[in-house]
Amino acid sequence: METVSKSPVFSILLIFLVVLSSNIVAAQDQPPPKAFHIPIAKDTDTLQYYASFQIGTPPTNINAVIDVGGQFLSAACDKYNSSTTRRSIPCGSTECKALTTTKCGSNHTCSLPSFSPFNKDSAALAGGLNNDVVTVYWTDGTSALPNTYSTHITFSCVDSSGLLEGMAAGTNGILGLGRNTSPQMSLPTKLSSVYNIPPKFSLCIPSSDDYGFGDLFIGGGPYRFPGGNDASEWLLYTPLAQSPETGEYFVSVKSIKIDKSAVHFDTSLLDFNQKGVGGTKISTATPYGVLHSSIYKAVVGDFAKRAAARNITRVASVAPFGTCFSTANVHWTKAGPRVPVIDLELPGNMVSLNWRIHGANSMVRVKKDVMCLGFVDGGSKARASIVLGGHQLEDNFLDFDLTRSLLGFSSSLLPRDQTCSHFRNL
Repeated sequence: METVSKSPVFSILLIFLVVLSSNIVAAQDQPPPKAFHIPIAKDTDTLQYYASFQIGTPPTNINAVIDVGGQFLSAACDKYNSSTTRRSIPCGSTECKALTTTKCGSNHTCSLPSFSPFNKDSAALAGGLNNDVVTVYWTDGTSALPNTYSTHITFSCVDSSGLLEGMAAGTNGILGLGRNTSPQMSLPTKLSSVYNIPPKFSLCIPSSDDYGFGDLFIGGGPYRFPGGNDASEWLLYTPLAQSPETGEYFVSVKSIKIDKSAVHFDTSLLDFNQKGVGGTKISTATPYGVLHSSIYKAVVGDFAKRAAARNITRVASVAPFGTCFSTANVHWTKAGPRVPVIDLELPGNMVSLNWRIHGANSMVRVKKDVMCLGFVDGGSKARASIVLGGHQLEDNFLDFDLTRSLLGFSSSLLPRDQTCSHFRNL
């Protein structure tokens, strides 16, 4: 399997960034933007998703792995050390005081530790608080338009030796999109503030690097797909639940159903307890779904029974998965293998909603003749009772409305003959 630096999408991404660099003009010379677009690619070796934009003066390409619950942008500054607009943030400044985790580092500059969810060593990485220019394309919802806009953003400047460990080849940063950060450090919030566009962002995460890029929209729709369809029309909205301790995004799952029948387990695990443990987290930094042990056992038990009723044979497990099946009697549809359908029941506006997980998002093909349920056992002490990982989010359209604290979700786009892998004309 080729690394990201050799993939066709990576090569096309380099062309995209060259075009971006050649089209940078002053914001005052352009019409006001309505929204921005940043392409997303998938690295199939690490199962990470990265956004590509430019930083600094002159503009330098940055491929930042997306951590939707992360607090801010962390960049490997030794990979771009010639920017004339980058500056260190001094201790005692408003920007430094706004963050509770900062310290006063060398040369009386503000120090901000970073944590990489991709580094097996969970220790904090020393980082300096910096400010520089970020440049992105604007969009009309159909194409990434040739004009670009820039804004200053504050971020953590970290040495690449620690930051890039465990990350996809060719990447040089982590783009956090979580809540509870300083407005100066959140890319969606900063762009929304500077250009007076709605404080929201949307993700369409690609399942493949073969057919183009996914999407990070900032500022709202329309979100046009091939054929002219607007993804806004496909969305159902549920409240975003607030984690008591972090800026991560959670939703309030009320029940789990398999083939429309409820799975029985201790549903109190679906709520936060007094220590902030529980709930259902959305994570782009976790490749597969993770379930609290008691939920995992109940889901696996019901899923296996219903699979057996479809004449789908269970086989030996393949790590990291604990529940695998033969593909011998499985039929494939546009939504993936025809297996029992999983529904997550969510609260809507006076009604209950279902986030439907079809075979493409519930199963992982590990061998030619073996597929596994794409959830792993998170143990009995998991902080989040359910984690919807990258595999569950692929080819789903997600709209994070930060003002109304709502999540719009489409469920899989595949039954609509759409995916999150496509090209938007420049």
